[in-house]
Amino acid sequence: MDNTAFSNILRHQLTSRGISQKWLADEADTTEATISRYLSARNQPEITIVVRIAKALKVSVDYLCGITDSPTPRESLGAEVILLLRCYDRADPHDKKTLWTILERYMKTEEKEWPISSSYGESAN
Repeated sequence: MDNTAFSNILRHQLTSRGISQKWLADEADTTEATISRYLSARNQPEITIVVRIAKALKVSVDYLCGITDSPTPRESLGAEVILLLRCYDRADPHDKKTLWTILERYMKTEEKEWPISSSYGESAN
């Protein structure tokens, strides 16, 4: 895990949501000093603490570790959305492009400008 990424994401979550280090420490069953060390990237947290921090902030561990840009854990999505994601992941590029063409009718103008909009059906990796 990249300490800097974890530190930056954690700091962003705290500042953007007005969460104190004390609150997070209490919720994650750790100390303020420990949270401070994570924020300064001096220490790398153990996975058990990352999980507790993720639960407290209601974000995914993948997001906190910089693996994904989406803070929402897939488990918090409805079953229908999870099924759609799984099917989309298995679709071939042609079918993905077809799906995006249909979904484009329902997109807001700003959503059409997202980076993914220019690469319909292409792998993000």
